[in-house]
Amino acid sequence: MNPLEIKKIIIFKSDSKQQIDDILAIEKKIKIFINDQEVVSLSASPIYVKELITGFLKTEEILKGDWCHEKISIYDNGKEIEVKVSLEGFVSLENKTITSGCMSSVSFITDLKSKIEDDLKINPEKLFTLFKDFQTNSLLFKKTGCIHAAGLADENNILFIAEDVGRHNAVDKVIGWALLNKVSFKRKIMLVSGRISSEMVLKTAKWKIPMIVSRTAPTSLAVELADKVNLTIIGFLRGNRFNIYTSPERIKI
Repeated sequence: MNPLEIKKIIIFKSDSKQQIDDILAIEKKIKIFINDQEVVSLSASPIYVKELITGFLKTEEILKGDWCHEKISIYDNGKEIEVKVSLEGFVSLENKTITSGCMSSVSFITDLKSKIEDDLKINPEKLFTLFKDFQTNSLLFKKTGCIHAAGLADENNILFIAEDVGRHNAVDKVIGWALLNKVSFKRKIMLVSGRISSEMVLKTAKWKIPMIVSRTAPTSLAVELADKVNLTIIGFLRGNRFNIYTSPERIKI
């Protein structure tokens, strides 16, 4: 599925205008059906759809019955995408729309019951290198200027990067990729391109990923939740500096 489209636009500068081809990020509605019942819809970029659905449904604990990824069927009719999941036993929800907008995104996770016990420790220099590589390989953002990215890394390498019009979708895609490929979350780092919201912390901490890193700031609630579960938040990582908001013991200084 193509995440981009070309559209003719007009550039106005000073007293002149010019028509050019511009690259836009495609945003599609993704309707999720479980046992033929529509339970939720998302607005997202139409790439890594299986990873998105897996990460979202497992993180939000909507999928609780017997299932495997072979039970996910994806149909694109051009205007929207339908995802059908077959399983026994699941958490039934009223239809809700989870938008790709930053403030209107919704997470159904309500509580984190246990602290993250993880012996991850990383040098600042390695963190700088990882985040530089993360930004360099966020290719759709470079083409459109409106795409968010998330990545999963260990102390030495980025394992996977996903991009989406929605920040939370990108995180769900990363989590879904790890679940589908049976990659452990132990000693891993979540890299994100935008601000660290409470929903980002909830999704990261749900899988006991010990650290989340961004080039921008966390919210006050994100810091409060992260402190509660021993999740390390790194913000404003730019150049050779960053802020440590919670659990600083994981940074070798």
